[in-house]
Parts: sequence; structure tokens; C-alpha cells
Amino acid sequence: MSNLHNPQTGEPASGTAKAHGENKPAPGSYIRWDADGVEFEQPGEQDKIKAVSEQFNRFQMMNFNEHMHCLRGTHLKTQGCVMGKFIVHDNLPEHLAQGMFKRPGTYDVIMRYSSLTPKILADNIPAPRGIGMKIFGVKGEKIWGEDKDTQDFTMNNYSVLELRTPQVTYEIADSLERNWNDLPTFAKEQGERVDADVATMGSQLPKQFMVAMPEYSQSAYRHGDYVAKYGVFPLGEAQKNIVDDNVKDDDPINVISQHTRKFHMANKVTYSFCAQMLQNIDEQPVEDIGIEWDEKKYPFEQIATIEFEPQDSWLPEFRAWWDDRITVNGWHGLKEHKPLGSVNRMRRVVYAESRKLRLRVNGYRDYVEPASLTDTVEVRN
Repeated sequence: MSNLHNPQTGEPASGTAKAHGENKPAPGSYIRWDADGVEFEQPGEQDKIKAVSEQFNRFQMMNFNEHMHCLRGTHLKTQGCVMGKFIVHDNLPEHLAQGMFKRPGTYDVIMRYSSLTPKILADNIPAPRGIGMKIFGVKGEKIWGEDKDTQDFTMNNYSVLELRTPQVTYEIADSLERNWNDLPTFAKEQGERVDADVATMGSQLPKQFMVAMPEYSQSAYRHGDYVAKYGVFPLGEAQKNIVDDNVKDDDPINVISQHTRKFHMANKVTYSFCAQMLQNIDEQPVEDIGIEWDEKKYPFEQIATIEFEPQDSWLPEFRAWWDDRITVNGWHGLKEHKPLGSVNRMRRVVYAESRKLRLRVNGYRDYVEPASLTDTVEVRN
């Protein structure tokens, strides 16, 4: 992220500043998830969360008017769906061997590639992309007390997020709603924000193919006794070989889903799953996810590997099932991996209301929470 800049002034991205800790060593000790200062409520947080939820519901209905189908409030464009294995490593050090990572093991996992933007846009323009994964067979006390042994994680392809607090989310969503059919004006308004460097970050991302992208949780999670952000990084040599390949301006509007399908059918695709531990609240805030946790000072440490054998990532039944019937949400998981910070408290409400609207408008009584890979195999067959 160090090459990002404010497009209006050319200044380095202030939102990703390192809080004066660049030349000091990391403490080497890890902060508890319930320590003072890790989480605190933002001014007017509850009112802003309600307002943001209503904004995203309106986005869904504006998209419905365009496509005659109710989509998610965000990450609405599917780019591929795959199933594989999530392998927790053995002999992890104590600070990493937490929550579902306390013991080595191999779990089934399903994963969806998607584009983040709240409008469906062509793939040949720079935009945030992401992944959502649901891991099966994870035992432990669940946040919502569900009887399904699932753990969800969601990621985006940049380490910070412009929707950094409920207040900022409301402001940016308000600009998008007012300029729904005038995206250049929306982009101009983001470039005029005080935090324009972060607000315009999505338009500066490299136009990579999805199997070669780094992915970040952006927000923090409880990691057992401690706190971590998570990252997913390409591990296979074939993936690493195309890291610098970019989507061309004249490529088809659906080039990413086409490329993802061809690549997955021809290759075993693997990723490292890593944790970046909280060691200094001043330099690694949890409540403002527009500030980057310095990867050089606080490195990502691998704790698991994700493997996908060659397969078709664009099966209609599997894709439609993802789009319409299931949800991936960090709040579906263990208490030991509770999402932290104001943005995650906002997501807890916004995602639930978005899901309810999507199901109701599309004529479904409720969403599906699959219990195992068997449920997804039945869909694929």
C-alpha cells in the first residue's frame, strides 16, 4: 500500500501512516482481545449503523430496478465458487495456536470470489475484489449459538478500508446514493474528502486476476486470547507467475470470472492463511480500519494452507446457490474469532438486514446455513 497517494494533491496516503513507529522494533508481546482500548463505541454509533443499513437496503432495491433480481448490498458480483481443504498447521507457537488454530487439522471449505462494488461494473476497470469462505467442522462455542459447525471469514484485496467507521461509511454511502447514475461525480467527491487517499484507494488497485491477488480481512478479529487481522496470499507457483499480469482495458467485461474458471480447471490453486497479531494499540488501531498495520513491523505469520484441486469454478447451480441462498459473514463463527471494532459491529446489523431483504424480494423464506460439504455437493450435482 505504500505507493498509494492522494490523487488530488499527490501527497502520500495519510490514512495509512505508521503512527511514528517505523524505526522501532515490535514489542514482541500480544494484547488481549478484551484489554482496555481495543474496542470502544464511536459517538452516535447506533444511529449511524441504522442509517447505513437503510442506505444499503436502498442500494439493493436500486440494483433490483436495474437487474430485476435482488443482490447483496456489497460483494454482489460473483466471480467464481470453489470447494477445497483448509489445513491448520501443526506446532504453531502459543500466540498463533488460538481458537480454531489450537490444534492441527484439515477442514472442508467453500470459497466465493467476488467484486466488492455496490454496483455491477465491468471487470476491465480497477475495483476492489474479495473472497468469502465458509469452513466446515469447526467445533466450539458459536457467537450466535447456531448448531452448525461453521466458521466464516471475508477478505478484500487491500489491507485497509475506506469505510473505516460507521460515520465515514454513512458519508461515502450518501455520496454514492446521490450520484448513483453519475459515478464520475461520486469519484470527484471522494477525491475531495479529507481522507481522499483512503477514500479513493479502490480506484488505484492493480487490475490483477483473482487467483493472484492478496486478500486481507482489513478489520480485526479475536484470535483466541489475542487479536489478529488475517490475510490470504497466493502460494502456488502458477499463481505467483501471473501476479504482474493485468486485465487489459479492452478485455471482456466478464474477463475475471472467465480467467478464474480457466485457471482453476487447469491448476491446483493454493493460498497461505496468515495472522497479523496486535502488539501496539497506538500503531495498530482496531476501531479505525483506514489505518494500516505495518506489515514489515508486524508481519503476517502463516497458520494454515488452503488447497483447491482442479475444478470448474463457474457451475450455474453452485453459483446461483451462493448468490441467492447462503450468506458468508464473520459473525457466523466461534466466539474465539469474534469480529472486533466499529465496522464489524456495523456489519453485524447491515449484513443481516441485507440478507433479509435479498431473500424476501427473491421469494425465499430463509437463507441456508450448510452443515457440511455434502450440502454443497448436492447443489453441484
